[in-house]
Amino acid sequence: MRVTAAGIKKALQKLIHMIRSSGKRQKLTMLSAVFVLYILLLSGIFSYFHSEDAVSNRLEAKNGSVTIQEPNWDSKGQYKAQASEPGMTIEKDPSGYNNGLADLFIRLTMTIQIDDLENCRLSEQPSFSQRLDAIANAIQLGSKDANDENIHLFDKEGDELICNNSNFVFGGYEDSSDQERVYYFYYTGGDKQNEIDMMRVVNPTNSTAELFCQLEIPVYKKDYLGYFDQPYDIILTAEGIPAANYPDGLPVEDIKDAQDNVITQGAVSIFTAESH
Repeated sequence: MRVTAAGIKKALQKLIHMIRSSGKRQKLTMLSAVFVLYILLLSGIFSYFHSEDAVSNRLEAKNGSVTIQEPNWDSKGQYKAQASEPGMTIEKDPSGYNNGLADLFIRLTMTIQIDDLENCRLSEQPSFSQRLDAIANAIQLGSKDANDENIHLFDKEGDELICNNSNFVFGGYEDSSDQERVYYFYYTGGDKQNEIDMMRVVNPTNSTAELFCQLEIPVYKKDYLGYFDQPYDIILTAEGIPAANYPDGLPVEDIKDAQDNVITQGAVSIFTAESH
């Protein structure tokens, strides 16, 4: 028979009821029994929480955890974004950081969201798609040399969107609504195996490369009004897959459609531009 804290508590309540309706000698005997049951109850509660903690610790040691890390955004960019004025460069430097205890493969997603146009006096107002394109085109990797032009995160070759960050394999994008677009990036660090793109392992306390480093707000009114004078969000999310599940490595193509393999979602970082 299994003795539980709930069972002991029930017996204790029954004894107390009996004590109230018993004689003096019976009361002394029953009080002794109550004391014993009380000690058992305390022991049961202590054992329960102790065992629960132990299980939690073991499970935590096996799990991964991933978050977004962006020091320049935290120290400078987020304050500039409150103005978002023409010609401004806003620091935004997301990478996926493994803050857990397990080796991970990491995917980053970027979501651009826009609101309806507010107080827009343009005779020809841009479409939702044009606005989403303009914001994506403002995202930059920076430049390799001080005299070089900044490299954009995206270029277009015909109708195809190309990602210029060679540390990630671009998984394409989808319009989840007219006013929201989601982009997918798989961290490989440029690793290949027999010409096949392979996910790179990110060890605990390590991070992926930066996905990009900044946004450059257009200078000219024709590129600014109706686009960057309106509220918009750029949301970064990191997701991780345990590398131990794939001892022979993980090709990018094997996980693009395997949503059930994504075990943990880290903190979400949101770039919010305010209209003025």
